[in-house]
Amino acid sequence: MVKKGQKAGEETAEYSSLKPNPPPHPPTFNRYLTTIFQVYISRTKTTPQIGEQNDREQDFDDHVLVLDQPDKWCIYRVPSKLRKVNEAAYTPQLLSIGLFHYGKPELKDMETHKNMYYKNFSARCSKKDVALKKFVRARQEHILRCYAGAIELEKDPVDIIVVDACFIIELFLMNSSETKNHENDYILRSPWLRKAVEQELILFENQLPYSLLQELYDFAVPASCSPHSNELQEQEQAHRNSSANHDQQDCLPCHPLRSGDHCIDVPKAEPVPDCTDAPKAEPVHDHPFLKLTCEFFKDYSKGKSVKNGVKPKHFTDLVRHFLCPEEEMTFVHNASPIKNIYAVRKLKAAGVKFTPLHEDGYFIIKGDEPTKCKFNLACFRNMNLKLAQFCVKDETEFVIRNIMALEQFLYPDKPYICNYFLLMDQIVDTVEDVDLLVENKVIVNMLGSNEAVAKLVNRLCEQIMEDKSCYADVCKQLNKHYENFWNRHVATLKRVYFKDLWTGSSTILGLFVLVFSIIGSIKSLKS
Repeated sequence: MVKKGQKAGEETAEYSSLKPNPPPHPPTFNRYLTTIFQVYISRTKTTPQIGEQNDREQDFDDHVLVLDQPDKWCIYRVPSKLRKVNEAAYTPQLLSIGLFHYGKPELKDMETHKNMYYKNFSARCSKKDVALKKFVRARQEHILRCYAGAIELEKDPVDIIVVDACFIIELFLMNSSETKNHENDYILRSPWLRKAVEQELILFENQLPYSLLQELYDFAVPASCSPHSNELQEQEQAHRNSSANHDQQDCLPCHPLRSGDHCIDVPKAEPVPDCTDAPKAEPVHDHPFLKLTCEFFKDYSKGKSVKNGVKPKHFTDLVRHFLCPEEEMTFVHNASPIKNIYAVRKLKAAGVKFTPLHEDGYFIIKGDEPTKCKFNLACFRNMNLKLAQFCVKDETEFVIRNIMALEQFLYPDKPYICNYFLLMDQIVDTVEDVDLLVENKVIVNMLGSNEAVAKLVNRLCEQIMEDKSCYADVCKQLNKHYENFWNRHVATLKRVYFKDLWTGSSTILGLFVLVFSIIGSIKSLKS
């Protein structure tokens, strides 16, 4: 904060803390900020300060933040070895969000539109520019701790963050508008541009902390401006009524209820119960901004709600949450289930059936225990491998790559998406494997080329490390089934002689002819 009698320009003096002969009494914000990270500046110059004129200011030509609290990091730069596999999948092409890619020349065209959204949001919520920036500056410590590695800036990070955050909230509010009148909206009026912005908001490097967006929404957006205000008010009133009835039952034996009794007023100020309390029957969007977010990313949420207690770190983390299975799976440490897994065509030849698992939007694989055929013949066994239906679109690669990069840093103990595609990489070798999976409706190919799908699956897991796996048992079952002598040969007989009705009928007829011929030959020999 700026002390009384202190110029506003001195508030940012922390960014020149390495200059020789520092002032004897550095600003309070300088002392607090330098305890969080180290700041290096090679050049400074004067610029006008927000809210004041003709005051000394400092701009940031070479502003490098080196953050040193790994336990708080949730937004990372993708390592160069992983990025080189497909650099475009991790790099924003249209829109810069956050601190990593701000100022790039190829992204400056969108800055004008972001500022327009920022002004519209400020007018919508009746919050002045100074109030919004003051709100963000109060949380600057937490925000900067979320970024891993060095950050080079030419501008105060608060100015960058407040514009990006307000742009996102205004975009979500416009997208959720009941009128759906988007003719005058630059982004939403164009389905292509809206989809492009949606994809840019999922990039792992292109993020803001989700907690900041929620808090800024609560601070700036009045209840009357929320598109879901009526619904939220009804839910709140129902909650209050049920709580009041419960309190009335507890209070009646002791004191008669009156309008001013505390047992009626307490539910109004009651904090939200922790997720460890009694779980709700159905998970709901317990925050209006979370509902706006799910509505904007509806292609990935598909009507699913965020589970109670789940707090997404940012949009990439939220999309991963929608794709992960709801049920907890057991991860085996240091297992190597993906080695020596046979391709789809070989497993199919050994009698393994591939069935689409209709877990809408979830990436999961289940292997049923091998079942015996009729007559309880132990040597004739069938195995059914259930795989989550994998829809391949133009944007599939970039979404999956960013989620897998996220899991490498934030979820090394629960790499659901990485495990799924590592197993898919092992069972898909050629176009024939993709043909079989498409035929069995496990893969929905919207690219048009099965060869392109095969290349995509085989490239997704390059430079991806696997320390734990939840499919160790499934892989052992597949190997055991294929390596069984009878399974392969019986499956070959079925495929060659009983692949359809006509082939099976011809085979049976041929067997009867063979049997009768043998019987006739034996009778003729006896006579």
